[in-house]
Amino acid sequence: MTLDLLSLQLATATVLIVSSVVYVLETLMRKDGVAGRFWASAFFTGVFSALCYLVWIVVPHAFVAVAAGNGAFVGATGLIWLGCAAFNGRRLRRPVIVASLTVAAVVGAVLVEGPDGGDWAGAVLLFLGNAFFAVLGAIETRRGAIGRRWSAAGLTVVLFAAATWFTIRAVVFLVAGPDSDLFRGAFGSGVSALLTIALVVTSVVVTSVLRASESGLRGDPDTWYLAVDRQGVLLRASFEVTLESVAGRAAERGENLCIVVIRVDDLRRVSVAFGPDDADAIAETFRGAVRRHVPTMAVVGERDATGLVAAFTIAPSDDLQRTVRALHARIIDELVAMHMSVVPVVGMGVVRYPVDGGDMDVLVRRADEEAAHAVVTGDQPFGIAD
Repeated sequence: MTLDLLSLQLATATVLIVSSVVYVLETLMRKDGVAGRFWASAFFTGVFSALCYLVWIVVPHAFVAVAAGNGAFVGATGLIWLGCAAFNGRRLRRPVIVASLTVAAVVGAVLVEGPDGGDWAGAVLLFLGNAFFAVLGAIETRRGAIGRRWSAAGLTVVLFAAATWFTIRAVVFLVAGPDSDLFRGAFGSGVSALLTIALVVTSVVVTSVLRASESGLRGDPDTWYLAVDRQGVLLRASFEVTLESVAGRAAERGENLCIVVIRVDDLRRVSVAFGPDDADAIAETFRGAVRRHVPTMAVVGERDATGLVAAFTIAPSDDLQRTVRALHARIIDELVAMHMSVVPVVGMGVVRYPVDGGDMDVLVRRADEEAAHAVVTGDQPFGIAD
């Protein structure tokens, strides 16, 4: 059975519409965060793209529909990347600017060629734009919080496959041309429609699983459910919520908080050099040591795979440098006691609230940067960040 282009485009539009409606309804019921909203927007943008291409098939000279469809197609892939970045808690200002400029360039390429541009007006930028965002999305799914979810592997594979296919498609388009048998058979619009369906189905399944874990803190807008691992370490989103609450109570009582970020050297290199079992053992010992040796009432949360954050109240008479130095020494002692082939570097960064500022995100980021610097240089400040 051979499907014509209109049938394939109708099938793509149907899959996109059904997926988008289901996804957005679930988004509304879950009161999703930024990542879920980006992913929901990606599916709706994909629907708009499919409808634009239907208009182009019915009205072949509607070059504006081609421009809008190309821009929406690239924008949908970009929104999947932005959703992954948001899931990892990254700053989104620059990524949003990059995505917006790329989409504008894709749309502009078609409009510049005008009605005489033909069916493939702006095609190279369309292919490369999708490949660009697919690569960024695939990389992002292997980093941070989303990289630690096994379910994200499916999205990584599909995005990497899409990036490879669109890159080769651009090369074949430039070398052989859109009328060649190779391009028509392996890289034409029909194959693109089937790939789009596969990407949509995979994305719906994976992002639904991911946002279910991300929105574990949500439900009733006045109720928060905190998530901890088996060692008693709060997951990142749970820690951020708890830290805001603790900081608010400390401010009301005129108390000071100490925020310490503890980082261990990149365990991926340990995994490559000595095997994943050694890396896992070091990571588990590191997390357990931090949890055991921070002050009793400290709140401990994860920063990422190789970093933890602890927050606890301090009195004016407390010797903070001595406390942090002792914590560092005890963590190192536990790592040395493992008798492993390698003892990773442990770096620490320290800030105080409200002495060093009142924005929790800024303070934690400052301490994180100091800890990362200590890991690289081995220069432990054991002091307050300047």
